[in-house]
Amino acid sequence: MLQGAPALRELDLLFCGCLESLDLHYCTALERVDVVDCCLIGEVKGLHNLQSLRNFDLSNSQFLKSLELHTCTAVQELSTWTCGSLKVLEGLESLSSLRRLTICNALELLSGQQGYEQCPRLEGLRIDDFNALTTSFFRKQRASLKRLCIVLSKAERLTEEQESELLLLSSLEDLDFSILPYLEDLPAGLHSHPSLKRLVISRCPRISRLPEKGLPPSLEKLETRFCSDELNDQCRMLASSKLRVQTLPHMT
Repeated sequence: MLQGAPALRELDLLFCGCLESLDLHYCTALERVDVVDCCLIGEVKGLHNLQSLRNFDLSNSQFLKSLELHTCTAVQELSTWTCGSLKVLEGLESLSSLRRLTICNALELLSGQQGYEQCPRLEGLRIDDFNALTTSFFRKQRASLKRLCIVLSKAERLTEEQESELLLLSSLEDLDFSILPYLEDLPAGLHSHPSLKRLVISRCPRISRLPEKGLPPSLEKLETRFCSDELNDQCRMLASSKLRVQTLPHMT
């Protein structure tokens, strides 16, 4: 299908429900690939030829088990969200240009990453498991990571080790807790974070209060979306000329 497209720079495949394999061998000029809701894809071939690839979004491919990324060294944005069978990301440590990473099965995929440098330019990370915070991969992003989103975890609270790792992210400016239906509390030590500027709490219905010791003095923006009335009320009381507060209540 793509043999006649060696000069193709961008590829969008949306809702291709019959596509079981994607062969990119001949698309050597590709810079951006978006494969969304092609749920039967179980194999992506030819990634080793895509040395100009910068953006790769592969979402909701339920049969995909592995990706080979060793030669995709120009990739800056990588997303493999809702790929429930994906167990192996080979060559993630080779993506020296990677700036934004979105993955599900985060604990399993990140636990196997042993590269010394890891992703030295990684600024944004979106994961689905608090346990991933204690992996070697995560620890090696402490100096570079600026944005972290944790979404769809079933955890009720962070462990002491997880909270400690979160607070050691010295460059973190943007922290987002989203769609965490069982999470009951925010990290107790959040007030001591040295650089956090924006905190988002979205669709976390069991969180009814902010941490007892408050929020970090560096915080400039606080957002709650579809959370409890108790949490919204407490956040509004913190609004000031320095801290901008936005709350979006449940629709009634």
